Amino acid sequence: MDLGICQVIKSALHTLLRIGQVTLKKLLRQRIFRFLVGGGVSLAFNVLLISIMIELLGLDTPILRNVANAASIELSLLFSVYRTWVWSGGNSTIQEILRRQIPLYHLSVGAAVGSRILIVFPILDWLGINYVINTLIGVLLGASINYMISDRFVFIDRFDL
Repeated sequence: MDLGICQVIKSALHTLLRIGQVTLKKLLRQRIFRFLVGGGVSLAFNVLLISIMIELLGLDTPILRNVANAASIELSLLFSVYRTWVWSGGNSTIQEILRRQIPLYHLSVGAAVGSRILIVFPILDWLGINYVINTLIGVLLGASINYMISDRFVFIDRFDL
């Protein structure tokens, strides 16, 4: 290859890398993006857990699938990720976090989880929707509920990055 072409390719790759770094920095400043990344990690863990419980542990009846659903939800809750990374900053004391934020966060998650366990999962399971698709739909609905409640009521003392 011609040395000039190599230099152009190297320069173009360096420019693309720099654009990617700047874009990622901007995205990481957006609370909703951080929430979605944290939720994506939680989702992957949730789907892995429910799959193990149904496929490997044999929890494969309507009631046992919902038990697996409930257990995988509880095991994939990530208060500390959301508190420290999504709604970072603020001036909360340890007492404020323990007395107000954690209980309110569990109420927020409880609303999301309750809708998933008591309404969404049983209805979609009854309709014959695969448990993975059912879980994905439930996670999207639950994440929406959790984000709205957490942003408006739980982490109200924070400031943005």
